[in-house]
Amino acid sequence: MAASVFIVANGARTPLGRRAAPSAAALRAGISGVGEYPLLIDRPWTLRQAALDSELSTALIGSDRLLVLARTALCEACAPLKVSQSSRLRLPVYLGLPEFRPGFTKQDAEAVCSGLAQLDELPIEISELTVFTEGHAAGLLALATAVEQIRQGAFESCLVGCVDSYFHPDTMNWLDKNRQLAGGDARSAFVPGEGAGFCLLASERVQKRFGIAALMRVVAVTIGKETNLIKTEDICFGEGLTKTVQAATQGLTAGEKINNVICDINGERYRADEWGYVCLRLSQYFDDPTNYLSPADCWGDMGAASAVLFAMLACQAAERGYAKGPRTMLWASSEGGLRGAAVLEILNKN
Repeated sequence: MAASVFIVANGARTPLGRRAAPSAAALRAGISGVGEYPLLIDRPWTLRQAALDSELSTALIGSDRLLVLARTALCEACAPLKVSQSSRLRLPVYLGLPEFRPGFTKQDAEAVCSGLAQLDELPIEISELTVFTEGHAAGLLALATAVEQIRQGAFESCLVGCVDSYFHPDTMNWLDKNRQLAGGDARSAFVPGEGAGFCLLASERVQKRFGIAALMRVVAVTIGKETNLIKTEDICFGEGLTKTVQAATQGLTAGEKINNVICDINGERYRADEWGYVCLRLSQYFDDPTNYLSPADCWGDMGAASAVLFAMLACQAAERGYAKGPRTMLWASSEGGLRGAAVLEILNKN
């Protein structure tokens, strides 16, 4: 039987808060971080809806902005591992980043990695940093890789994170030209956001060593591929996401169902339709697949930062007792075709 893997800590920075708990509480209360801003697009005086980190200057862009977001979330997720300087743990980090696009290049990805590796305020040493430039589902690919490594015995603890920000002039112009920015005349568009999330994964032995209680158990993480992509003439029938979600449910035993769903539906018709096909095919695995949480309504589309922030929300609901049931599914869809799904479970404390 494969070793169990647990989420034991989270860190987050979002337009709703600089830590996990206030971000989750604000979202649960329906507080919106969305406002109208004169975004950096090539038409002057054009206001667009956006969810920005209020503490960051709009002059801060590119990898520098991503590093500030990621550093805050990473430090929070590492907090349970604070021990004497002489015994700092060396842990691998698996990081989800945006797909390459105008405003985010391979050089930007390398700069983010270099910046994180040089942080000196962490209670851990980063032994290895593995990057996945896969967009919305990048965090789930990072999580799947990390969980598999722990189950195979490569290590007993690691950090999984993701970070994104759409607020770069080239990125905003690209979104605008593709009619993806909400607030204009586009009918299928989203509110851009920014943020970062990290979670600390650990085996049961590491929990006992550091006296850390598990928040949730990772039941399954699956990765798939969709070939009929957004921004093309192809018609998507949700086949890639259907296979991915179905694979994630195979860890359920007889009578068990998914009680909560958190996803990256963001206002784009493509994403809503994709999930609609999954609901038609796989409703038997859910209490109600149409009763999902789409955090983009409050903090904007988080892009590559989505998946690990969804895990944070599930853990906060579990810890504070407002989850609708013990099992939560997270799913996300990248523009390049990557699909990811994960099932997390609240531990039975009896």
